[in-house]
Amino acid sequence: MQKPVTGYSSLQIGLHWAVVVLVAFQYVAHSGMEAAWRALRRNEVPPTDTAALTYLHIGAGILVLLLALTRIGLRLTRGAPPPPADEPRLLQLLSEVVHVAIYALLLLLPVSGLVAWFLAVPAAGAIHVLLQNALLAAIVLHVAGALFQHFIRRTDILMRMLRPDPDDPAAVSHARSE
Repeated sequence: MQKPVTGYSSLQIGLHWAVVVLVAFQYVAHSGMEAAWRALRRNEVPPTDTAALTYLHIGAGILVLLLALTRIGLRLTRGAPPPPADEPRLLQLLSEVVHVAIYALLLLLPVSGLVAWFLAVPAAGAIHVLLQNALLAAIVLHVAGALFQHFIRRTDILMRMLRPDPDDPAAVSHARSE
């Protein structure tokens, strides 16, 4: 029987923050992709000055998909720490719904974007935009929940994503090398 985890591993934390950076990049640097998409929808050649951002957007989206799949695999095999013992069931359910939504959106967004771009399916492009807005809402709820846990409930929820589980082999070997 596997010992219950008390925190996230270094790998889980690193993947979390890598996805955060990539998703933030996607929101900040999406203008090139939008310009290219509008041009293609009008049967025009996309502007050459947007090519780099377009390819970066596609590459980052594929990377988000791969990292999300890796994160899900780790969560299924290694597990995740339980909620605080005194956590009201309503907050646990809300957290679970937000986490499932984020994981689902991290999978569906790249797929819808790839279908829209490479298969030229306009409906997938419209769905992609709706999913972007849903992901943004889920992220806001996720961050608000983490801050609520940290500052109002005074739990270790936020800190668990900033420092690895003391039982994580990578954390143990890093501590020994210092």
